[in-house]
Amino acid sequence: MRVHPFTLGLALVLATSQLPVGATAATGGPVAAFHAEYVTSRNGKPAGRTTLDLHANADGSWSLTSETHGTEGLARLAGLHVVESTRLRWNEGRPEALSYDYRQSGGFRQRTRHADFDWASGTVTMRHGDTRHSYATVPGLIDRQTVTLAIMADLARGARRFDYKVATKTRVDELRYQRGATATVTVPAGSFEAVAVERLPDPGDRRARQSRNWFAPALGWLPVKMQQREEGGDTITLELRAWRAAPAPA
Repeated sequence: MRVHPFTLGLALVLATSQLPVGATAATGGPVAAFHAEYVTSRNGKPAGRTTLDLHANADGSWSLTSETHGTEGLARLAGLHVVESTRLRWNEGRPEALSYDYRQSGGFRQRTRHADFDWASGTVTMRHGDTRHSYATVPGLIDRQTVTLAIMADLARGARRFDYKVATKTRVDELRYQRGATATVTVPAGSFEAVAVERLPDPGDRRARQSRNWFAPALGWLPVKMQQREEGGDTITLELRAWRAAPAPA
C-alpha cells in the first residue's frame, strides 16, 4: 500500500542497525501508553474493527501497533486481516522510527513490507515484497503509521502546523497538516470536545487523498474520529468505541 498516515483500517479499501535507544535521545515521550478500539466503515457502511496500541518496551523503545479485521461485507468474506507495527524512540518530545512492519492477509492478496532505520549509519532499508530500496535518514524521520502519534505529541505542546518527514517505498516525503476548529464529536464511545487536524495538499497534486481527524485533549489527544477520502471517491472512517490506559512494561 502507499501507506497513509492514518492507515488504521484503510486496507479495507483493497478488499471491496539502529542507534541504541537512549544513547542520545530520551526514552520517555509526551504521549501515555494506551489501547483504543475503533469501528471502521466504508462509505458509511460498517466494514471492520481496528485496534491501536501504544506501549513502552523494557529496553526504552516504544511500540505502536494497529490491527484491522474485516467483519462485514466483502472484507469479511475475504478474511481481511492487516497488522502494522512500529518500533520507535522519542527524541526531544517527537517520535523517530526504528523499524516498521506491515502484513496483510486476505483481501484477495498477501502483502508484506518492512523497514529498518539504521541511525548509526544514517540509512533506511525498505523491503516491499521482493523489492528493496535504501536511502539516507533525516532527523525526525518516521513511517506513515507514526504520523498519528506525532500529531498527538505536537498537539500536546500546542502546535498549529504539523510537518513530518516520512519514509516511503523509495524516498523521504514531507506531509503537512494544519490545526482546525474545536467541535463536539459524537462516536460510539461517547461525545468529546475534539480538535480537527487536516492534511494540506502537496503543491500541484490534485489527486492527493483528503484526510481530517479529530483528537480529544481529555483523552490525552487520542484520535476519536479519523476520516479519509480516497482518490476514487470512497470515504473510510474510524470512530472510537473503547479505550483504556496501557500497563507499564514488566
